[in-house]
Amino acid sequence: MEKEKRKKLKQLADRQLDRLEIQDELKRIAEEDPIQGARIKNTIGSIIDNVSKDYINSTKGDKFRSKLQVLKELVLENIKLSKDLNNFDTDKYYQDKQFINDIIFNYEAIDTIYTKEKLRMNDIYKEHKKINTLLKSS
Repeated sequence: MEKEKRKKLKQLADRQLDRLEIQDELKRIAEEDPIQGARIKNTIGSIIDNVSKDYINSTKGDKFRSKLQVLKELVLENIKLSKDLNNFDTDKYYQDKQFINDIIFNYEAIDTIYTKEKLRMNDIYKEHKKINTLLKSS
């Protein structure tokens, strides 16, 4: 049993290191060529959105996963509604979306969400709910 835990932890650590190396390489590319960096960011964001959506949809029975889906859809809707407007910080919305994707992948990997992450998710939900109401009323 202990050996299996160590093996799983090693695999998780290796995946995390690989992700960090890829992230560093993508940052380097984005700094050298901002246009190419933006294209890569959008492509990867779309891939992550599709993968995480498929993952959430495949496990609909879980109450927490359904809450994640509601939150993610709210943030994506706000990104879409505020895209052409100047008074909204869409970069922050993308950061919120990235945080939600990270939570989804973390939850998939270790099936644990920490209290601090839940509190941040609640704050994101409250903020985006207000923004969504404002965007829909205009």
